[in-house]
Amino acid sequence: MRLKAIVAALIAAAALSLAAYAAGDVTYICAYYSDSGALIDAKQFKENELKNVLDSLAPDNAAKAKLFRWNDTLQPVGDLIVSDYTRGAGDVLTNMESTVKAPNVTDEMCVASFWHKKENCSDEIVMTEDEIAAFNRKILDTQETYTNDLSSFGGTYNGVQLAELNANFESPAGLYLNGEPVPESYYEAIRENIRKSPVKESMPFQFGFAVNRTVMKAYPYEDYLSDDPSDPEWDNLVSTGVAVNEPLVLLFTTGDGKFTLAHSQCCSGWVPTDDIGVCKDKTEWQKYLNPDKFLVVTGEKVYLEPSADADLNEKMLTMGTVLPLVTDETGTVSYRLPWNNYVVKMPARNEDGSFYQKNALIPANRDVNVGYLPYSTANVVTQAFKSLGNRYGWGGMMNSQDCSSFAREVYRCFGFELPRNTTWQSAMPAEVTVMSSMTDSEKKAVLDTLPAGAILIFPGHEMLYLGKDNGLYYTINDVSSLVSPEQPGVIIKPRSVIVNDLSTLRGNGSTWLGNLSHAVVVK
Repeated sequence: MRLKAIVAALIAAAALSLAAYAAGDVTYICAYYSDSGALIDAKQFKENELKNVLDSLAPDNAAKAKLFRWNDTLQPVGDLIVSDYTRGAGDVLTNMESTVKAPNVTDEMCVASFWHKKENCSDEIVMTEDEIAAFNRKILDTQETYTNDLSSFGGTYNGVQLAELNANFESPAGLYLNGEPVPESYYEAIRENIRKSPVKESMPFQFGFAVNRTVMKAYPYEDYLSDDPSDPEWDNLVSTGVAVNEPLVLLFTTGDGKFTLAHSQCCSGWVPTDDIGVCKDKTEWQKYLNPDKFLVVTGEKVYLEPSADADLNEKMLTMGTVLPLVTDETGTVSYRLPWNNYVVKMPARNEDGSFYQKNALIPANRDVNVGYLPYSTANVVTQAFKSLGNRYGWGGMMNSQDCSSFAREVYRCFGFELPRNTTWQSAMPAEVTVMSSMTDSEKKAVLDTLPAGAILIFPGHEMLYLGKDNGLYYTINDVSSLVSPEQPGVIIKPRSVIVNDLSTLRGNGSTWLGNLSHAVVVK
């Protein structure tokens, strides 16, 4: 079908849809896309005809169906996902046969829709936005989660005392820089940089936002300090990733000005100063903290388009990033009209380090959502599978995720602000089952009751539960290392988001199932 004919078909279908909508009989437009993304056909049909239409499709076309509902202004109000017939977001539309998978994992298991059909996976809303906001408040009020209530900061602190405290750290043992043991002089240079910080006994807290996706480290340094001399892709002292527009409470900078000591909601540490825009005061910060209308990045990564503006040029936005949405812009943005784009307020940094916002465009085809996604187990699974195969990055290094930040970013899409690591997440005011002293049979009985998307934890690692298939219990998780299934006792490093089952072995020779310590239902 030629482009002109397709457009005419869509216009005609939209007109029919409008008439049906007015009559109370909602009409849908079904457009099929080839693997290249080209539109190859379009149909119009009534809601009650949906099943018959999809039943009549060839399986390969059904897998590519995108269904749009239209309202009386002829604007799409979202995808109608029918998991029995179409693959929703989070599914891979290419053939899985050529990908390498963990033992006991089939091609079918590597798409979200396989798990959507399980009894423990549902489209039912688990919590409303108001309930999620109240849950976040309880997390902040629970001391064992070690989260920071950023809005509670104010007044002054003793900068001299805090700088001295941070400078008096004990040198980490067993780390390597460029394959060689880190010399004591390296750590002493870090200490000296902190001691030269421009601090006073009484200093006001400052407030700001991250202008780039960056990382927070335990100490202010630029290199990778690995625990393995042969591993150039590991940094032991990275604390957490920081998303674009993430709010921060700021303290003092290092003597060279390159790093700022900061608090995020989930962690505290050193952030590159160039990645922060500093508000003039707390009042300005609060003004931008909770926008009325906002866009949430629901893809595993979304990139802005190329631009002559260095602040916007192909900027990377990670899953769960929240940006203020502009709805009244009609003029040009970065020399472009905003047609078929979302206009958002992007955080930026002036030459003097001060914060400001600039308009930016995010194409309508990007994986984003106006507001948070509805919190359902099916949506958790969908979001998790969008990162399948992505690399592992300890603490968020290399623009990646580790096991707990993988879960945090998935849950951020629904408005949750989870604690940083496994221990703190297991202390959340959620439905937590302690499994440490249970037998394997007892743990399986617990798993049989869990919804998809529940967080499973054993010391040092966590996973998102998927469900049971042929007697095995499956998870999706961002894993660094495990035992080779071909060579028991040999440690291998997947360092990817993978699907695997709980018969997987740890380095101590026991199964992941046997090591489970907590099951956390975020509810």
